[in-house]
Amino acid sequence: MIEQLNTLCNKGAVPAPGPTQHCDIPVRDPVLLYAVGPHMHLLGRSIKVDLNPGTPGERTLLHQRSYNFDDQSPQRLPRPLRLDAGDIVRVSCTHDASLRSKLPELKPLPPRYVVWGDGTSDEMCLALLITATKF
Repeated sequence: MIEQLNTLCNKGAVPAPGPTQHCDIPVRDPVLLYAVGPHMHLLGRSIKVDLNPGTPGERTLLHQRSYNFDDQSPQRLPRPLRLDAGDIVRVSCTHDASLRSKLPELKPLPPRYVVWGDGTSDEMCLALLITATKF
């Protein structure tokens, strides 16, 4: 799974270490977007989802400056937004590894390099897009 994610997000290059990472995902087929749901684990600090970053039509779909692991509910858009094939959705996450020594759930674990994984002591950086294909 990690290799596939690295191929998708970094085109196979070695990921640059740091507290903030992002991944650009192209939209394959036109959809109507209704809501965006953030997902990280316990080290997550902030998450942002942008549409077509770096272009004149760039639009922020979600920006949680203070991510809350206990509230990962999808955030409804004010009105549905059409995403077209070829649009780019960028998911950016900032993690704080120092939380490993502070959070009761992680404090007893031995220090280690934090990687992508399914366990709560690992990390994720995902956005769930609630869409419809018929409009």
